[in-house]
Amino acid sequence: MNAPAHHLLMDRIYRHQRHFYDLTRRPYLFGRDTLIGQLKARPGERILEIGCGTARNLIKIANTYPGTLLWGIDASAEMLRTAKRAVERANLSTRIVLLHGLAEDATASLSKPNPSFDRVIFAYSLSMIAYW
Repeated sequence: MNAPAHHLLMDRIYRHQRHFYDLTRRPYLFGRDTLIGQLKARPGERILEIGCGTARNLIKIANTYPGTLLWGIDASAEMLRTAKRAVERANLSTRIVLLHGLAEDATASLSKPNPSFDRVIFAYSLSMIAYW
């Protein structure tokens, strides 16, 4: 499967699910809050989430660790539409950057020069990555 086809697949999968994704995944995606609690991130740290989806984790990290700078990348433009609205509602647009792209192309999706990251997290996105 090529990159454009994978983007389209992700959009088909999440086009409608994105509206209720966080509510329905809560019982299945346990561990996200534990991960966030164990980050112990310090102000100024840069964190990238691969497969950020609705930005739920990024928003929680931003609220838990003031002063962190966050990036999220997702293959689904549909999910990012929901994420963008959530980030704006949380008034975190200055601390959270959302990017459309594939995990394996994350550095190509970032602005030049690429920022370095103190942490990179994958919260239940590994099964959706097409190209290892």
